[in-house]
Amino acid sequence: MYSPSRYNIYLASIPILIIFFLSIHNKSFAQQENIRVDLRQETNDQLFSNIIELSQEKAIPYEKELLRRFQSDLDRVVLYEKLSRTFSKQGDNKRSVSYIKEAILYAQFIKNKEKLIDLYTSLGSLELTAWRNQEALDAYYKALEITQKQGQDNHRIVIIHPNIAIIRRRMRQLDKALEVCNQGLAIVSETKYHNERAHVNLLTIVAEVHLDIQQSKNKSDVQQYDTVLTYVNQGLAMSNVLDYKAGLIDLYTKKGTVYFYKQDYTEALQYLKIADNILKESDIKNKTFMININYFLASCYIEKKEYKNAIDKLQQIIDVKRDDESINHRPRLIHAYKLMATSHEGLGDHKESLYWYSEFSKLNEKYQKNRDKVVNKIYNNDTGILGEEVAAQKRNAIYFLCLLIAVSGICVLILYVYKKKQRTSQQSFDKLLKKVDQLEKSSKESLKPKEKSREVIIDDEKVRAVLKGLKRLEQQEFFLNTECSLRSMAKKVKTNATYLSKIINTHKGLSYNDYINNLRIDYAVNRLKNDKKFRSFSIKSIATELGYKSDYSFAKHFKSKTGINPSYYIKKIQEI
Repeated sequence: MYSPSRYNIYLASIPILIIFFLSIHNKSFAQQENIRVDLRQETNDQLFSNIIELSQEKAIPYEKELLRRFQSDLDRVVLYEKLSRTFSKQGDNKRSVSYIKEAILYAQFIKNKEKLIDLYTSLGSLELTAWRNQEALDAYYKALEITQKQGQDNHRIVIIHPNIAIIRRRMRQLDKALEVCNQGLAIVSETKYHNERAHVNLLTIVAEVHLDIQQSKNKSDVQQYDTVLTYVNQGLAMSNVLDYKAGLIDLYTKKGTVYFYKQDYTEALQYLKIADNILKESDIKNKTFMININYFLASCYIEKKEYKNAIDKLQQIIDVKRDDESINHRPRLIHAYKLMATSHEGLGDHKESLYWYSEFSKLNEKYQKNRDKVVNKIYNNDTGILGEEVAAQKRNAIYFLCLLIAVSGICVLILYVYKKKQRTSQQSFDKLLKKVDQLEKSSKESLKPKEKSREVIIDDEKVRAVLKGLKRLEQQEFFLNTECSLRSMAKKVKTNATYLSKIINTHKGLSYNDYINNLRIDYAVNRLKNDKKFRSFSIKSIATELGYKSDYSFAKHFKSKTGINPSYYIKKIQEI
């Protein structure tokens, strides 16, 4: 029921509520006004210190007060540049990047080309440190674009080109990375960076590229390792004179890495521990240094079968990843998971080993996708697409017209090729299935007793022993191991790599790689036919199970041997 007295009470309370909210608003306004007055009483250094100590959101009033005092846009550029450097030293990459971008905006407004080159170079270095390769490339190319318009500048090139070489190295474009580095070495003596920190950084990158080339081409070439050590020792000598801690850490890590690959694990540990001690005693907060040092320390411990020490170092790397998800794409961090799986396997903990290997597979797949994007960016720049948007639009109009005219013919051609490919694939599948059935029958017949006719033909006792060893390893499915190499297999059958390669070539009629690939593909064909659960795995997981380092490598060898793609084979088996 309606109550007049209650209604009157509501009406009377409205003015009270209005007065209450107004008082709160006035109090808040007064507080803000007091803050503004207080900030005006602080010095520039005090305001700067407050910005450093506070979160980015809470630091906004202090930034505004400093900007109010700096009437010149150039002074504002310098302020943001200084803030960026400060946060970079503290290891706060995200905030450092945000301030350098603010500096770029002001520099663009005043059209200061020299400052823009420096700022874009700094931005590229920050993005590079955070392994945001795509963003780093964009920044470096922008700096180069402005530099080229200003005219040739060797000082700029010495700084920018080696950083682009780092990205090329990460993308495994080693020849081009080395070419860029050599250009820098050729002109560094003519610049102000000669025998300075930038020179040290250049030597470090050159050493890294040579080391990668050594690993990708001929691991047994000791002379190549000596080349790496030459650059490393030059850099160490300069770093000691300059007291350049970051250079010392990086180069001692490289030196330890060289000795790791030379399989001198004691020497490797010595230099890696020196790098680790310098890092711990300095105020440098660089996650990349920590990851690299611990990665190779763990690798040495694994080789020495000190699995608990290895796990301790690897856990430190993985803890960094958990604190900073933005570094998930670093290859050594990703491979730390694989080493963790190896370490637990060495301790006999198979369940834990499987978990870490699964985590490695997930991260590695993400890394490959990100890497492909950056490779495309580099390709576009190399072919002159960058900065030619207007010309590209004109070409696109012509291309569109040509496509419109040719589309019907292309559709017919695609249909014809598709039908032909389907017929060819079906024929290859039928042949493969017959072969598998024959192999299964012969496998059953081989279990029956039979005369050892062929074994008598081999006169050399050592050859017979090696062939028996190979047969044993085939039965143990050693070829499925990712670490299965000519050297490791030779060690298993108690011979050397050269002799084993010759025996496989003579008695198997194959090179070592073809021999291993044939075993793996035969195993895959049989298991996919008979194991429903195995067929449900992704191609990536199947490749890993077979010992391949990538699904591309597995698919290539599968098609080469069978004539069809693994996905098609799985599909047809499922239909049957």
